[in-house]
Amino acid sequence: MAFPTEAPDPYTILRGWLSGIYLRPDGQEVRGRAWDDDTRYRYGLLLAGIDAPPGWHQDWFTHIGHLVWHFTPSHIQHWASRLTNLDGSPMAAASRGRAVSAVRSFYAHCTEDLGAAHWNLPPRRALAGPTPPAERESLTRFQTDALRTAADRYRGPHAERARLAVYMTLAGLRPGQSIAVILQHIHRDNAAGPTWRLPAKNNSASAVTRPQPVPRPVVWALDDYLPVRTHKAPHSTGTTGPLLLSRTGRALDRVTFPRLLRGVAATHPDLKDIAPTLLPDVVAHSPSPFADETSTDTRRRPIGQGNE
Repeated sequence: MAFPTEAPDPYTILRGWLSGIYLRPDGQEVRGRAWDDDTRYRYGLLLAGIDAPPGWHQDWFTHIGHLVWHFTPSHIQHWASRLTNLDGSPMAAASRGRAVSAVRSFYAHCTEDLGAAHWNLPPRRALAGPTPPAERESLTRFQTDALRTAADRYRGPHAERARLAVYMTLAGLRPGQSIAVILQHIHRDNAAGPTWRLPAKNNSASAVTRPQPVPRPVVWALDDYLPVRTHKAPHSTGTTGPLLLSRTGRALDRVTFPRLLRGVAATHPDLKDIAPTLLPDVVAHSPSPFADETSTDTRRRPIGQGNE
């Protein structure tokens, strides 16, 4: 390391880097890249275990310990080969590649922006191994019908929110999209029926699609949920802010969302076996039980009002 003083704290460097504002070794403040929420979450989790659930300690800083500034490429290879998902299942090759990219990007920042020594890291493929094209996992139509039934019958905590979250996933929304939907992008005053502007699939809240019809079953679930939506200022109000909220009035996080989905699936006898490891992305990529249903709702009501 070519830092002028003793080795710096990697956690401090990471926080500054992901916040977009950091200090060079000479004390100059730099405004860097504006990260999207998904990348900040993923890099924070993989590099430092930020927002990790209890029991998950596979982040790079924990793994490498005091060698954080004195590692070799073999350390990265060993770390990547042992990574698991949050539920303990082995991490897929593509996900391992993204994890290695997070490490390489962090040290590139240390080299280029902070004047540290160059590590000469090999390409991602050499560190993470080849990424073979994987067959996309999906549920059968029978299973998605069962999940819809489970959502309709669910009587656990915040049942209306759980039903809407499951319905949105069954309609094809990935978890990052569902979490990022805001009330202001849902429109009920158009003659053709309700529409919403969905976050793009890169999970950036600032990038949204053009207005799209809301499937009619999702509209029904939405109408059941809005009267009990737990909005709390300053994070949300009755007409603004994220759609799916926690009890604090903030948007659901990426750890809670799959737990919610699995909790609903576990109540159905035909889904109990797959519920513990069920992923929202798998549901979103599966045949939708709403595919044969019309996407408009003839009973148009202003956003925020439930069934009468």
